[in-house]
Amino acid sequence: MGNRYENEFKVMLVELLQSGRTAKELSSEYGINSGIIKRWKREYAAKSGDFSKKREEHLLIVLLYFI
Repeated sequence: MGNRYENEFKVMLVELLQSGRTAKELSSEYGINSGIIKRWKREYAAKSGDFSKKREEHLLIVLLYFI
């Protein structure tokens, strides 16, 4: 089973990406695969910065928006 990271840690890395750091740099510095860091960036955007939201909740909100 893989590591679980706190939401605050994920947000911090995404914000570092947004400030101009690369996923490769952060991967080397924090020992996390760069693909995971990039995935967190996509999830951050999709969940409006809230990693605690479940995917189902996000989909429900999107569906309700279009009704």
